[in-house]
Amino acid sequence: MGLQHKTDYSKLDPYISEKAIGYVEKWLQPYWFHLIIKNPRGTKLGDYRLPVKGAPHKITINAGMPQSLCFLTLTHEIAHLIAFDIYSPQISPHGREWKKVFSEMILTSLDVYEEELKILLKNYARNPKAGFYADKDLSEYFVRRQNPDILLLKDWEYKKLFKVNNKIFYKLERVKTRYICIEQKTGKKYLIRENTPITEVNYCNDKE
Repeated sequence: MGLQHKTDYSKLDPYISEKAIGYVEKWLQPYWFHLIIKNPRGTKLGDYRLPVKGAPHKITINAGMPQSLCFLTLTHEIAHLIAFDIYSPQISPHGREWKKVFSEMILTSLDVYEEELKILLKNYARNPKAGFYADKDLSEYFVRRQNPDILLLKDWEYKKLFKVNNKIFYKLERVKTRYICIEQKTGKKYLIRENTPITEVNYCNDKE
């Protein structure tokens, strides 16, 4: 989907709310850009590309996300565009300039989000991270929103087997927002985020 000046923003209806579309239209109105909806990508929720040789700004976001996460991701990417435009293309992508712009955009558009999420976003906006997964409260909120029955590492028993990325582990002590986990097959230690989704392992059937 390509979006330019005077575009039909209602094409975003399946992805974000009508109120959110109003913010997107206001933020992007001054710019020439393409906004592309992608099939879900495992490595990222969205991205932004600076114009090259007269091309428009380019923003992509994944389909298949909850509306609130989709809008937050879109806000994140538009913040890149605005920060580069206001300051310089040479600024750090997730540096203080981007954080300032992104924070202001989040706080301006809080009325789009559900009440429980507003509280989390107010805290997040104080010092927004490059990805929401780096914020333990936001990541847990969205992970559970997408799958209420999901298993998270933080809730798992110590020394009980679990699987992540086709590797079998058991967890030891906690280190800040991560756990030291031992891969069963190699004995190697890994630091895994506490809000990482995991899969239960049946010791008899899944032991490798």
